Amino acid sequence: MALRIAIYGYDTDIGRLILEVLEERRFPVSELYPLSPLPGEYDAVTLDGRNYLIEYVDDFDFAKADLAFFITTPDETARLQQKARQSGCIVIDNSRLYSGSAEAAVILPELNPYAVNDALAQKLAVPASSVTTELALPLALLHDEFGVARVQAAVLEAVSEHGRSGTETLARETAHLLNGMPADNSDFPAQLAFNLHTSIGKTQEDGTTDHEAAVLFELSKIFGPLTKGISLTCLQAPVFYGHTAVVQVELEEDPSVEEVAECLRRSPDIELVTDELLTPVTHGVRENCIYLSRLRRSAGVKRTFDLVLVMDNTRRGEALNCVEIAELIDKALHG
Repeated sequence: MALRIAIYGYDTDIGRLILEVLEERRFPVSELYPLSPLPGEYDAVTLDGRNYLIEYVDDFDFAKADLAFFITTPDETARLQQKARQSGCIVIDNSRLYSGSAEAAVILPELNPYAVNDALAQKLAVPASSVTTELALPLALLHDEFGVARVQAAVLEAVSEHGRSGTETLARETAHLLNGMPADNSDFPAQLAFNLHTSIGKTQEDGTTDHEAAVLFELSKIFGPLTKGISLTCLQAPVFYGHTAVVQVELEEDPSVEEVAECLRRSPDIELVTDELLTPVTHGVRENCIYLSRLRRSAGVKRTFDLVLVMDNTRRGEALNCVEIAELIDKALHG
């Protein structure tokens, strides 16, 4: 049975990707309601060859929709999500309003699809973040096969993690600097172009940032406590699309490199690259898989392996997660 879907943020980068993925996966949509923060919009959005008129979000009756994608700011989600949920509409919130919060069901469909039951009860589902997705999918394979005792990861994040604000700022600053003009970094704590930020978000008392803490919370919800824990550092890289993660993982068993590689190859979500340079530009962009390279033993450390991951944070890490959660909801409601 087809669902009635609202999407607030249809014109954002993630919103457009969600519409693209809905078409690709032939998701059953009976009605689409593109919602705008501005009144008086007279345009339309096309899905599967059909045009759907844009509506003003403040006037929209969420009872007309079975579920709503909130691809907007945390402030807008905070303002509107209760209205939507009270009308019986299930909210899939990608605004990160609930990052690091136990209030909502955090779902990574490949690993904890059962969490959709909590989402249905709360009328609220939160997709796991792109960083959580990139780390959790390969680590889950290793955890199931060999047991994971400890993880240390450094993630170089693309500016698209911040939405269009990030990509437009990087493009503008790059153009300014190449033309001999000063960079305008008013939206970020430091210049993005030709620069690397050693932290993302506000630093907490224990030295982690709130951004890192949110990812660690999501990983703990998915994996539970690891014997020796997870250490995570997130850095801002001057890259438009594609997160790169450098990971060291200590296993409870002691397999060979070949056995670890074979375990990872079993997943349709992961592609091993052994004989070519892996970069966010050449691999992953507009793809649904996670690329994995440089798999090797850590020198002098037992049962420990190093690897590098590259993933399109927008399509694989956000849009696909949102649509897969919608598929879980559809299955739960209609079988």
